[in-house]
Amino acid sequence: MPNHRIRGATEADLSFIQKTVARLRLDNEDLCAEQFIVVEEGERAVAFGRIKPYRRTFELGCVAVVEDRRNQGLGELVVRELIRRFPQRRVYVTTDIPDYFQRLGFARTKALPRELSEKIGRVEGNLRSGVVGMVYRQPCPSGRRAGQAGSQEERVHDD
Repeated sequence: MPNHRIRGATEADLSFIQKTVARLRLDNEDLCAEQFIVVEEGERAVAFGRIKPYRRTFELGCVAVVEDRRNQGLGELVVRELIRRFPQRRVYVTTDIPDYFQRLGFARTKALPRELSEKIGRVEGNLRSGVVGMVYRQPCPSGRRAGQAGSQEERVHDD
């Protein structure tokens, strides 16, 4: 397997992210480089994902792998890294491929933050259909209070 490097996205990545999001019909609301991580193979970006801030919560989203690098575990790599960086214990995702996220430990839920329920209403039948809400509950790490995100560089916020 090729060597992969995970890094925070930069403004230079935004064009690739925007084009891929449009092509794959992913959530294109308020795309901002600071919200994304990118997986590189050499100098080439091959996958990315996002922690999207809302006013009162966050959402894991926009997980994408370029077509010629699929089925090699890169999507899971992105999801696991986003979970690791997630700024709250409950990791929410809205998706039309719940089986994929269920394999990664997410469970369907109707108890979504209002902002995510509203998002499903915006995208259902428009961008996607069959969209459900899912949650992954992280264990509280020892030595860290619930909701504490870790180092400042890893934190995602909407200042």
